[in-house]
Amino acid sequence: MENEQKLEAKYGLFTAISMVIGQVIGSGIFFKVDDVLFATQGNIFAGLFGFIIVGLSVIFGAISMANYAELLPKDGGILNYVDYRFGKNASYFVGWMYMSLFYPLLTAVLFTVSGIYIAHLCAEFLNFQPTALHFGLIGFVNLLIFFVFNIFRPRSSGIFQQLTTVLKVLPLIFIASMGILSLMKGNVEEANTFAYAAKNVQENQSLLVLIAASFIPISFAFDGWYVATQISGEIKNSSKNLPKALIIGTVSVMIIYISYYMGIVFRMSGEEIIQLKDTYITEFSRKIASDSGALVMQLFIIISVLGTANGLLLATIRVPYQFSNLERSKKFLNLNHIDPKTKMPVNSALLGLGIITFYLIIYYITNSHPYFTANNFDLSAIPIVFIYLVNAALFVGLFRLFKKNVFTGNKFFKVLMAIIAILGTVTVLFGTATGPNGVTYFIVTIFFISAGFLLKKRT
Repeated sequence: MENEQKLEAKYGLFTAISMVIGQVIGSGIFFKVDDVLFATQGNIFAGLFGFIIVGLSVIFGAISMANYAELLPKDGGILNYVDYRFGKNASYFVGWMYMSLFYPLLTAVLFTVSGIYIAHLCAEFLNFQPTALHFGLIGFVNLLIFFVFNIFRPRSSGIFQQLTTVLKVLPLIFIASMGILSLMKGNVEEANTFAYAAKNVQENQSLLVLIAASFIPISFAFDGWYVATQISGEIKNSSKNLPKALIIGTVSVMIIYISYYMGIVFRMSGEEIIQLKDTYITEFSRKIASDSGALVMQLFIIISVLGTANGLLLATIRVPYQFSNLERSKKFLNLNHIDPKTKMPVNSALLGLGIITFYLIIYYITNSHPYFTANNFDLSAIPIVFIYLVNAALFVGLFRLFKKNVFTGNKFFKVLMAIIAILGTVTVLFGTATGPNGVTYFIVTIFFISAGFLLKKRT
């Protein structure tokens, strides 16, 4: 890659860990539990098993990805990993997908979600019915605010990541603790136990199919752990701190998620959560702590989602800069320029902002038009399909590197972790492909990859 200008190393280990945890928590757990139970037709045991399978695949994936992070401690993250292992053409198409689809779409989704919770909070006081238009407009305003924040105060943005990581974990731990205490005291109704759900699968249902159906929303809830690799060149002592952050962060998230899920389903039935949809957490809080508790919980969730959206924005505004520096990409809009005053790639950031805004509109359409809503089309599933395909390729690519003995440490352990990571990734992809709209998600992904030829240099 061509990198005449380097980004300054300004983030420590704790910020890197907060990027991993912060990008996962808030990017799905609060608004995907109802989708998980909808996919499992209300079976909480299938949802639990889904969290375990996807969580383990993420942990083993992070362990395997840490090999690349240790070997290539430079800016570019996964782009560099793909370039190192598969060459310039492969890294170009990954960079293209990052710029055109992956990061901007996820960022648009998260800012829209921030609009969902802020609109519902305002509705508590202003007595109006929130709509998809409210969600999109509030999300757009939040996007503009945090965009300016990241351009002119990038160091403060890192501090915000640390702060929101701490704040967003607190309600999760509280809810998890309540569920565990309820179980220990025997206050959990039999219908809300995993044993009951496992034994009472309907005749027209298959437990394995229900578990597989949960992979799409759960994968979204776990998505984001690799975002820290996107700013690897800005992490101090990246070769050591980034692998630590990946492993510590993903293990922590899995424990927190499963505990949170248990805390919720021990107190609310699957059917009730499905009916309440994204507002289930507000009603859960109202049950245990009245209206004041619901208000506090909503504030925590808003901070959590904004923290995640900010982290994605932090990565998204750098992606066009990284894409422009790829050897196979055509140069345009002076994207690889670093502004001397802000020390940020401003042109890259402006392009990123424009693409995010485009996806805000598309996400609004898919959440309001009857055709998409009737078919339960989930736009956020498309980038998940893409990143799992990339991760699977990287994990497979490790075996050739193992033969070359380029890594230090126990080779058998690394090989075993890579095998498990591949199995986990394939399991999630298979579950996605066999789920509702799964084939469509794969087709859209292939279409976007093919569109990348438009900006590729001829060699």
